Amino acid sequence: MSLSAQARRHWLGVLQAVCATALIYLLVRVFGTGPFAAGLEALTFPSITAALMLGLLGTAAQAQRWRLVSGGFRMQLPAGGALAQCYEASFLNAVLPGGLAGDAIRTARQRSAYQSSWLSSIGSVLGERLAGTVIVLLTAAAALLAVDWRVSAAVAAGTMLVLLAARPSLRRLPHRTVAAVWALSVLGWGSYAALFAVSAALTAPELDPADVVGLAAICLAGMSIPLSLGGWGPREGVTAVAFMMFGYAGASGIEVSVGYGLLALVSVLPGAALLLVLFVRGLLGNGHGEDRREVELGADIPAEVETPHGRGEGT
Repeated sequence: MSLSAQARRHWLGVLQAVCATALIYLLVRVFGTGPFAAGLEALTFPSITAALMLGLLGTAAQAQRWRLVSGGFRMQLPAGGALAQCYEASFLNAVLPGGLAGDAIRTARQRSAYQSSWLSSIGSVLGERLAGTVIVLLTAAAALLAVDWRVSAAVAAGTMLVLLAARPSLRRLPHRTVAAVWALSVLGWGSYAALFAVSAALTAPELDPADVVGLAAICLAGMSIPLSLGGWGPREGVTAVAFMMFGYAGASGIEVSVGYGLLALVSVLPGAALLLVLFVRGLLGNGHGEDRREVELGADIPAEVETPHGRGEGT
């Protein structure tokens, strides 16, 4: 990567961190620190157990979706390797600014393991992520239709733009496979909406159950705004506004959003454990030369399923 590209990524990360911090500061000035502290009530032994189970469901759906999209680029990912990398990427996305660092690493590892072009590796990861984003925005647009059709229309327009961006990756797949990609995206969305419902039950039990699904949809869409710090900032602001649109206190929205954020972090903690294992294996491998490093990089991709194409493969 060139110095200018590294500088752009650095300053983009700084901008995201500054915007997220400024938004959280504004929310604290308006609502106080109480709602943020109250979000901790979402952390109980049963809720942590539920978060880990729902995280497994959502990550497994994402991994299978990635495998299907990668198949369109002639890359056949093993199930275990895809699941491990999605867990690792999700954890990094949850703790680093912007929510994309883990996916960038996933792209680089896939390119190295398959000796594919950057366009192919980016296309498979980007197509997988965008397919999930389409469902997130579509459900948010549907939820907003009940309270403000103009905002709903704006979100729906954004959904169409994301769908157009995903089309180059999805059009490589048979119609049946594309249907499976959408089904997995709905399953993944459902797992995280359920996690929101767990937080809501513990931090804002006064919510009408009929409103929880719509509020969950809007909260998840707020996380798509690329100005967050590991997901924090825009999510809390959007959820507070959504709660007020639905007739609830904005502070309750922050409580539920903070609880959701904590449970979402718990749900991807297996990724932290996997990264720790890779780090330890990397340290142990330093004494065995560079060949050991190359083996580790593509260890989850069996040689017999690697693509026959070289680095010059086009998309």
